[in-house]
Amino acid sequence: MQKMRSVFKSLKGLLLWIFITLVLALLINNRHHKTGTFNWTTPLWADQVGYYVYLPGFFIYDFDTKGFPEKIEEKTGFGFSLDQQKNKVITRYTCGIAILQAPFFLIIHEIAGFIGQPQDGFSGIYHKVPDLAALFYCIIGLFFLRKFLLFYFKLWVAWFTIFVVFFGTNLYYFAVDCTGMSHVYSFALFACVAWLSKIIQADGLKKRILYVAAWGLVFALIVLIRPTNILIFPFLFCLDCRSFEDFRQRVKRFFVSGDVLVLLVSFLLVFLPQFLYWKYASGSYITDSYQGFGFTNWKSPKILELWFSPNNGLFLYNPVFLAAVVGLILMIRSKLLNGWIILVTFLLATYIYASWFVFSFGCSYGSRNFVEYGVLFSLPLGYIFMQLKKISRFKQSLVIGLFVALTVLNVKMIYSYSKCFQGGTWDFNEYLSFIVKIKKYHESMEMDDNERISPKDEYSKTMYIPASKLYYLNYKKAVVRAKVKLEDANSQASLVVSVETPDSSYYWNAFRLKDRVEDNQINKNVTVEGEFWLPVPLPKEATIVTYIWNINKETLSLSKLDFYLE
Repeated sequence: MQKMRSVFKSLKGLLLWIFITLVLALLINNRHHKTGTFNWTTPLWADQVGYYVYLPGFFIYDFDTKGFPEKIEEKTGFGFSLDQQKNKVITRYTCGIAILQAPFFLIIHEIAGFIGQPQDGFSGIYHKVPDLAALFYCIIGLFFLRKFLLFYFKLWVAWFTIFVVFFGTNLYYFAVDCTGMSHVYSFALFACVAWLSKIIQADGLKKRILYVAAWGLVFALIVLIRPTNILIFPFLFCLDCRSFEDFRQRVKRFFVSGDVLVLLVSFLLVFLPQFLYWKYASGSYITDSYQGFGFTNWKSPKILELWFSPNNGLFLYNPVFLAAVVGLILMIRSKLLNGWIILVTFLLATYIYASWFVFSFGCSYGSRNFVEYGVLFSLPLGYIFMQLKKISRFKQSLVIGLFVALTVLNVKMIYSYSKCFQGGTWDFNEYLSFIVKIKKYHESMEMDDNERISPKDEYSKTMYIPASKLYYLNYKKAVVRAKVKLEDANSQASLVVSVETPDSSYYWNAFRLKDRVEDNQINKNVTVEGEFWLPVPLPKEATIVTYIWNINKETLSLSKLDFYLE
């Protein structure tokens, strides 16, 4: 009977993780299935492709720039460069993410050949590599975070904490949206190394050297991916320290038992591919690939901006982290040393990240440097939930309801966010637009029976909106949705938004429709969407114009245009 219960419990746990994996896969697919290829909404763009380029460079092109697709740097947002004169593939990003993505790249590479797609490493199905990798590593991270939390809390607290960390912080954004960025991968490694840290603390642990070696390899990968993540080492080393004598014994064991030697060997093994790449790219085994970028604000760190600026401020976008700080205070009041360890780590990380030359770290959702630190903050969050049993049911409901509301707010803002903050450092109006996203103007133009644009037509039917109709509205951007059917896989047709005055063209922008249409959606009706930031305020005599520009005089269909102002 006991064995049957054990089998049933294991099966139930397996089914739960399968369900979580399927839900996450659906979220990722929903976010990316209409983004197409070679545009800023895909996971192979800018920084993300800078991490990824090692894979096609190594497995397909042998780092020979002559074999790469034409203008591939431009098509992927200049996340890397090809030095044709020296025949070098140049990326400033380290290869840690590429190492983790490699199994998924190889799988996708074989599938591309099997289904007849070009095996060029960049087109079509290759844009799914970061999605698959992020799915896998996010699940791994949540799995090990649960195992780590169970050292401290009951099962329900562990699960609720995981729910809050995933849905209430920008972990959701980087696991579902920006799947090629480093943070979901670092989160998985943080969770794994935290669990390993608890394991190797146990006295009399069998095969301890194997766990220490695994700990060393994971920690080395953490540092390779983001060198500033070395800040987690004091937390891992001091975790659950009970006294100064306990700390002294850990230091002694670290050096006497050979742990430090294992760690050094782990770093050498993990960093070896990077050293070889740097030698190939620069002629030196160790180089500063971030020249021109750096920590230039040591004397005047932008701490308040890092925490509270509408431009990616940590606490404004992820208020769950602010709740975690409250949990830290409660832990410290209860004389739990882990509270001090996490607080010091957080403050040190704050100072370093606030010293970066751009405190917002560019296009991201919230302060992306703290995504992986959700593992640390899970302890004070769990501590808050453990205290609920000490208060009345009514207050328990209020606290739980507050955290649920914070997670709902976070997800709502993520789906209102367009990857880059367009306002200034303290532009709260722009920030509030993510919370209260109102379509301030909408106009629709229906076509008769899928209006066919033939090779003789350079332009589709055009929508005209006089600016004089909009004078009372406070808006910043136009969102245009076009329901189209492309017939050419190499279509160059573009969706255009322009602002025309009687004397000149005041504004013009466009994007290629095919960049938002998957290859398997050719000859199918699909809806593509584009955002256009307008040069407001517009002249009163101006007219906003939107249409399809049939550049190559091909055949396609347009059935509907929807124009919104936000």
